[in-house]
Amino acid sequence: WPHRHWTSYCRHRSVLLSESHVHACSFSLRRALIAARKNRKMPAKTDVKFPGYMSLDEIEEVLFTEADLKARVLEMGAEISKTYGPLDKPLVVICTLKGATTFFADLIRALDMDHIWEFMSFSSYGMGTTSSGAVQLVLDLKMDVTGRHILIVEDILDTGNTLKYMLKQLAARDPASIKTAVLLHKHEMTIPGLEAEFVGFRIPNKFVVGYGLDYAQKYRGLPWIGVVAPWVYTKGKESGADRADGSIAKGDVSSSSLSQ
Repeated sequence: WPHRHWTSYCRHRSVLLSESHVHACSFSLRRALIAARKNRKMPAKTDVKFPGYMSLDEIEEVLFTEADLKARVLEMGAEISKTYGPLDKPLVVICTLKGATTFFADLIRALDMDHIWEFMSFSSYGMGTTSSGAVQLVLDLKMDVTGRHILIVEDILDTGNTLKYMLKQLAARDPASIKTAVLLHKHEMTIPGLEAEFVGFRIPNKFVVGYGLDYAQKYRGLPWIGVVAPWVYTKGKESGADRADGSIAKGDVSSSSLSQ
């Protein structure tokens, strides 16, 4: 990480460091963070706050707390900044709408380099829980990216159909380089040979919500990430709940009438 991140961390722990100590702290903390991620225990539902409009049984399990996400995004910001180093022109950071917006907002504030924002939107899920495979470009860039370095920011990489299509679209515009940062990677599902340069977490093939990720436009505002309970989308399909406005045909999914 840049020195300012590590110094801030250690000051928070009431430790004052010299320049040489910062280097030592940086190395040891990196090793500690890697070990901690490998050995971490899965969070319990009691470790996160559920909003009043939700019931606990809408989430099967919690994968990442707000603290988990904040720490990992800071790490990714430092890793990306180090990888690119100084550039002649600001890095073009492209947010893929809508799911990546929360991750994008946090990641760009963790970058220690000059950058500009752009936005693209693609459709492959519709209102369901699995990718249809048919990708459509919904919103295109507003600028010419010829000769520019591009960083794509995606919320989740699963089959990779959307990312493959996006990479093809951008490569045709003759940029200097294209790299991808994804918060979550469902590695079991991804097209062979398709990888992201920067990955937050690798997860199993489960439908996840929160931190920008949704089911039928719901749950995006959760500050943590969890696996949506299967009964939610099963009941949603039966009642016509999986609609574009995020509403339910007969009450919200937290209603007791939809409980198992």
